Amino acid sequence: MNTINKLLLIIAVIPFMMSCEDFLDRPPLDEIGEGSYWKTAIDLENYIVKYYAKFPTSRGDVFRIPYYFESFSDNMTQGRTPKPILDGNVQPNTGSWTGDWWDIRGINIFFENYLKCEDPFVEYKHTLGEAYFFKAWFYFQLVEKYGDVPWYTNSISPDQDDFLLKPRDPRTLVVDSILNLLDKATEYLDSHAQSTHGNNGLTKEAALAFKSRIALFEGTWQKYHSGTPFATEGTDYNKYFSESVQAAEELMNGNYRAGIYNTGNPAEDFHNLFILGNHSSTTEVLFYRAFSIPIGHATSVNRYATIIPENYGVTWELVSSYLGRDGKPYDYLNLAAQAQGNDFLSTIGEEVDPRLRSVIWIPGQLVFESPEYIFEKPQLEQCPTGFQPRMYARADISATDPDDSGFIIFRFGEVLLNYAEAKYELDGTVAYDQLNLLRARAGMPEFSVNSQDSDPNKVDYGYPISDELYEIRRERRVETAIQNFRKMDWQRWAAHALFKGKRFKGYPFKESEFPDYPAELDENGLLDFQKSVLPDGLRFRPERDYLESIPQSEIVLNPNLTQNPGW
Repeated sequence: MNTINKLLLIIAVIPFMMSCEDFLDRPPLDEIGEGSYWKTAIDLENYIVKYYAKFPTSRGDVFRIPYYFESFSDNMTQGRTPKPILDGNVQPNTGSWTGDWWDIRGINIFFENYLKCEDPFVEYKHTLGEAYFFKAWFYFQLVEKYGDVPWYTNSISPDQDDFLLKPRDPRTLVVDSILNLLDKATEYLDSHAQSTHGNNGLTKEAALAFKSRIALFEGTWQKYHSGTPFATEGTDYNKYFSESVQAAEELMNGNYRAGIYNTGNPAEDFHNLFILGNHSSTTEVLFYRAFSIPIGHATSVNRYATIIPENYGVTWELVSSYLGRDGKPYDYLNLAAQAQGNDFLSTIGEEVDPRLRSVIWIPGQLVFESPEYIFEKPQLEQCPTGFQPRMYARADISATDPDDSGFIIFRFGEVLLNYAEAKYELDGTVAYDQLNLLRARAGMPEFSVNSQDSDPNKVDYGYPISDELYEIRRERRVETAIQNFRKMDWQRWAAHALFKGKRFKGYPFKESEFPDYPAELDENGLLDFQKSVLPDGLRFRPERDYLESIPQSEIVLNPNLTQNPGW
């Protein structure tokens, strides 16, 4: 079996092993002896490869697909009851946070032992780069969840009280350390051109993309949370914008494989990017999670994207953020006063940014090729907004067929958006050339700055921003819709004003299309499906819910730990 097939197989099989053997949750040295291991490059590779199974996936039940994670934002809802974080109902973490640290401990064990390898460095250089990347990945998850966390450079044994009782380090120290890890990862990882795994394994390109993401995240977090307990006092957030810009520019201008997937078919290219099974030749995809039908490893997301939406619905708030095909703000409410139901859907399907047709179903679109099935109208019993999600839908297979669509983790399109936002935040420059690559793929006019006052669907972030930044954020929302970015975005922007005290809405209801449906409507005739459960709107707690609580049991065990704000 060659190396790439071995990698694919291990990535595919390990998730099944976890349920029956608790494989990944056991300390790594429980399976290998220190004396007999670490001698060869293959030893190191076999140790690290298991961590690929920890990357996100579109495989799983209704609570693991991308729709679920998007419903923690104003882009999508799952039924009428909102996610606890949006409504101020997050409960304190109980038990232990030990599980959050297993993977970091495992990687630190690797760093403590890899120099025992007797093979030439060149034979395990790439594996070392993977280890740096994985530590950065796992630590960033902790920063997103808890903010300040202890930074560990070594594994910890039960008798090391000085480490076990370590206080939390400032999140900026942790993020700076993460960025340093990614510099090391970029140094040691193979580029795509050098790699035998291609974009189905980690490369320099993926490390640079990840660095651009993290640096932008922390720069905006520090800027927009400034003056609150969630920010780190005295932080120069511009240094993070600079780091994000530099990582993106290195990827854009260096000797790397990166581009935009564009076959010249603006009606389908954006949608097709996310349903390709083999991304090996897709230059936009820098790293993805592959599936393999022959070994029984596939995703079921097509089921939810075609005939059984399982109570997921795209919100009015997302739909109304799409510009008209002329690149100008579109008056959705004016249209809703004249056309409802399918008439409304069909009209916006023709008159607004074509990327919307990838995100929601429009009457007349092909659902399945054989036997031919055409989308007629939304299933309101299973889609409370009427905007039925289409993202990741494939017409060439049925809803019950195994789906091998690769799940994208890093793509160049995101890097261009990271660059555009970070560059503007840093020095006020609008990255027209980069944004126009995305516009060209969609068949939209070149990027231009519209006045916020001309937008009948103006978005309120809770604080003033320039027209330029407003449009950059809009482009990001449209280009990354239903791809697990929106929760991260509203959190780093401190933008709870997007939804606090409000309810998400659906499309303009047409009673003749659903005569027996018990619709709740607002004053504009939009589905107000949360009206009875949220009479006063969403009750997000901005003084608390930007971070999760540190488990109280950990604070009892380690009195040097402090609790997060509001908990």
